[in-house]
Amino acid sequence: MIRQERKLMFMSEFDEAKYIEKTAIELVETKSVNGTSGEVDEAEKIVEILRRIPYFQKHRDAVWTKELPNDPLGRKNVFAFLKKKGTQKTVLYHSHFDTVGTKDFGPLESDATHPDVLAERFKSFEEDEDVRNDAESGDWVFGRGALDMKSGDAVNIANIRYFAEHQDELEGNLLFMGNCVEENDHLGIIAALDELERLKDEEGLEYTVAINTDFISPKYPGDGQKYIYYGAAGKILTCVYVRGIETHVGNTYDGLNSTVIASRLNCLLDNNPDLVEKFPGEEILPSTCLMIRDQKDFYNVQTPKTTRMYFNTFTYQKPACELLDSFEKEIKAECLKMTDLAKRRRSAYLSGLGFPKDEDDRAIDVYTFAEYAEMMKKRMDFEAECKRFAEQRSEFDKRTAGFELLDHLEELSGDGRAKIVLFIAPPFCPHNAISEDSKAYRALKETFFEPEYVLKKYFPYLSDSSYIAVDETTAELERMKDDFPLEDFLYPLPYETMRKLSIPAVDLGVFGKGAHTFKERVYKPYSYGILPEKIRTYTKLMWK
Repeated sequence: MIRQERKLMFMSEFDEAKYIEKTAIELVETKSVNGTSGEVDEAEKIVEILRRIPYFQKHRDAVWTKELPNDPLGRKNVFAFLKKKGTQKTVLYHSHFDTVGTKDFGPLESDATHPDVLAERFKSFEEDEDVRNDAESGDWVFGRGALDMKSGDAVNIANIRYFAEHQDELEGNLLFMGNCVEENDHLGIIAALDELERLKDEEGLEYTVAINTDFISPKYPGDGQKYIYYGAAGKILTCVYVRGIETHVGNTYDGLNSTVIASRLNCLLDNNPDLVEKFPGEEILPSTCLMIRDQKDFYNVQTPKTTRMYFNTFTYQKPACELLDSFEKEIKAECLKMTDLAKRRRSAYLSGLGFPKDEDDRAIDVYTFAEYAEMMKKRMDFEAECKRFAEQRSEFDKRTAGFELLDHLEELSGDGRAKIVLFIAPPFCPHNAISEDSKAYRALKETFFEPEYVLKKYFPYLSDSSYIAVDETTAELERMKDDFPLEDFLYPLPYETMRKLSIPAVDLGVFGKGAHTFKERVYKPYSYGILPEKIRTYTKLMWK
């Protein structure tokens, strides 16, 4: 009898793994690059797949979509709800279904969303033995989005199907949420917060945990450990506006070249481990420069007056305002070194020519945007000017709007001094983590107890999980917003809704390699075979 039960269990698991693989491939074959109508196609495909499930055939209203407000493409989030009478406890499964583009596939681009074709091609891929071996094994699904994160979508669909078909195991409510627009600004999850709040209020739900199935990967060759995360790193886009003192190349010692200033700051901030938070055993990443660009439109023999740069800065426990303050302190010290060197070089030049010494009062002032605003308020109606600037533009580039505002304010003020202004631009991702004395954490320890599992606090990539809870206080967020020019126009976040929801967030991800590269692939035996049941075990604990 026991042997027969094991056989039936094996057959059930085998069938489920095949179902997940088939679903994942169907989703990969529906191209859904971020910022294209493919995101709409994928949402409709997910609805179609969900409504094939017998339960949702009978309860069609239990699957629905919500369009993003004022979205020109009509992109939408997908929801499915399994209700258990007599309980408020609700587990949320969530995942995103947009992907990055496919140009990185090069000559393979036409096959980027055809997993079977890619697998055959990679079997003869001489440039990478690991990829070739994986393709030959038959244990991997290739293709854009296979890992990030359509296999995660498929696992969530399979698990809501499982509980729909095993109602005797449904001990609480289960909500599926598929989100668009994750890969750049996270607008899908942000728009979905209103729906989560509506369901909480109208259905009386108590969200006990949000399970994200975003991918995990080996940390080094041969790493077979599976990493379980119980928190989400945050992010600020740290922007640095650099205004130098422009001069003719014939008077080069009289100026301060904005590109030189920016280059020195890039060397100071980029990948500097001294400027990160310290948490032993966690992957704590430093700031990385994503853009540095002077603002000369054409060739001439004047030095560049302004240079723009911005950095990806991860946050973990410190509020964004504190990180900006720490950068300001380091930049001020670096600017003193720069101006001292510039003065010494000019003095030596003049001395070598026998010219008399003169007063060299060059300096680089350093401000946060909040400090800059206070200075400008003494010279103009600052708030009105910022509002006028915003209203005169029909659309914004979210990353450059703050720089353009500073150009505008500098022109109005007539202040020609060299300066640096630090500010924040979209996206802002709050950080959050569950405490180690919480039920959600204890249930993780109980579920993932085997030695191959490693619990880590912070998911090391950007994640939609950032938006379902916020650890920063209201005061800290207000301080952050003071350094976020045009925040209400560019990236208004529903902080009160996020705080009201405060859903404990964990990441129980599918396992694979090469995310965001043409070698992207997901490992089937773990992702489609072991992980789904582990998630169900954890789900049941969070319903108790």
